[in-house]
Amino acid sequence: MTETPPPSAAVPKRPPLLFLLTTAFLFSIGMTLVFPVLPFIVAQYVPDVPHQATVIGWLTACFALLSFFSAPVMGALSDAYGRKPVLLLALLGSAIGYVLFGIGGSLWILFLGRAIDGLTAGGMSALFGYIADSTSREERGKIFGQIGATVGAGFIIGPAIGGALSHLSLSAPMFAAAGVCLLNMLWGAFVMKEAARSAPRPAFDASHLNPLLQLRGVLAYPVIRRLVTVSVLFVVPFSIMGVSNALLARDVLGWGPGQVSTLFMVVGVADIVAQGLLLPYLIRWLGERGVAQLGLGLGAAGLVCLALLPALAAAPLAYLGVLLFATGEGIFNAALGTLLSLSAPDEAQGRVQGGSQAFNSLSQIVGPLSGGALYSRFGGGVTYGVGAAMVLVALAVLTGSRTPKPQPEAQAA
Repeated sequence: MTETPPPSAAVPKRPPLLFLLTTAFLFSIGMTLVFPVLPFIVAQYVPDVPHQATVIGWLTACFALLSFFSAPVMGALSDAYGRKPVLLLALLGSAIGYVLFGIGGSLWILFLGRAIDGLTAGGMSALFGYIADSTSREERGKIFGQIGATVGAGFIIGPAIGGALSHLSLSAPMFAAAGVCLLNMLWGAFVMKEAARSAPRPAFDASHLNPLLQLRGVLAYPVIRRLVTVSVLFVVPFSIMGVSNALLARDVLGWGPGQVSTLFMVVGVADIVAQGLLLPYLIRWLGERGVAQLGLGLGAAGLVCLALLPALAAAPLAYLGVLLFATGEGIFNAALGTLLSLSAPDEAQGRVQGGSQAFNSLSQIVGPLSGGALYSRFGGGVTYGVGAAMVLVALAVLTGSRTPKPQPEAQAA
C-alpha cells in the first residue's frame, strides 16, 4: 500500500508560499541588484576606464558561472537532506556575499562576494523541489507560474532597487539586501516545514556534481533544441544590457547611479504592464508563437535604439530603447515558457525546464564576458548592434521552424 502525503502537504499554506515568493525574489535580484552601481564601485579599484567594462563583465559572469554549477548540486542536496536546510543555507550564503561585496576594499573581495552569492543562488533548485513536494498536480502549474513571475520581476526590479539605494551610498544596496536575506532566513526557520514525500530520499553521489546532465536532457528533444536556441540568442543580448546599460548612460549621457536607476525603473514598469495587462490579450490575438515573435521584434528595435545612442546622445532615445526591449522581453519569456512546456512530454517537464535554466545560466556567462569585451574595444554602438543582430537571428529561427502542440516529435526523439 502506497503512503500518501497528508492533506496539509497538498497545498502550501499562505505564509510558506509568501516566504517562497520572497525567497525567489531575493535569489533573482542577486545578479541584478549591483548593475547601476557596479561601474562606480569598480572605478574605485580600476582607474583605466576602458578596462572597467571587462572587469564588470567578469564579475557578472562569475556569479552566473557559479550559479550554473551550483543549481544541480543544491537541488540534489535538497533531495537527499531536505529542502528547508538547503534553502536556509542558501539565504545565509547570499547575505554573506552581499556583505563582502558591500565592504569591498579590494577587487578580489568583490569577486569573492559575487562568487559566494552565485553559489548560493543555486538554492532555487531546492525551492522548486519544495513546491513539487507540497502541491497537487492541479495547483502546481499555478504556483510555478507565480514563482516564475516573481523571478522575472526580481531580474527587472533589482537594478531599480540598487539605483534608488545608491543615493545613500554605493554599498547601501548590498547591505540592505543582506539584511533582508537574514530576516527572510529567520522567517523561513519558523514558518517553513518539510513537505511529506511518499518516495524515499535518494543518496547524494558524485554524479550530482555534473550540471551537463541537465543540458543533455534538453538536447534530446529536437523541437526544444530549436526553442532553446532562440532563447539563448535572446538571453545573451539581455545579459549584455545588464553590463552595458549603466556604462552607456554614464559615458554617453554623463549620468550618475540615481539617474541610471531610472532606466531600470522604466524597464520594471514596462515588464509589469506587458505581462500583467497586455499579455492575455496578445495571446488570444496572436497565440504563444506570435507573441514570442512580437517580443523578439520589439527587443531588436530596442537594441537598435540603444546602438544609436552614442551617435545621438539623447536621453529620450535611451528611455525608448529600454522601453521597447523590456516590453519585448516580458512577453517573449512568458510565451517561450508555454511553448517549452507544450513541446515536452509530461515525464520530461522537470528535466526540460531545468536544462533550459542551465542554458540561460550559460548565456548569462557568455553575455557579460562578450559584452564587456565588445564595449571596452568598440564602444556601446557596436555592442548593442551585435545584440540586435542576434535577436534578429533568433526571430528568423523561430519563424522558420515549427513549434507543435504536445509532443509527437518530442516523444519520437
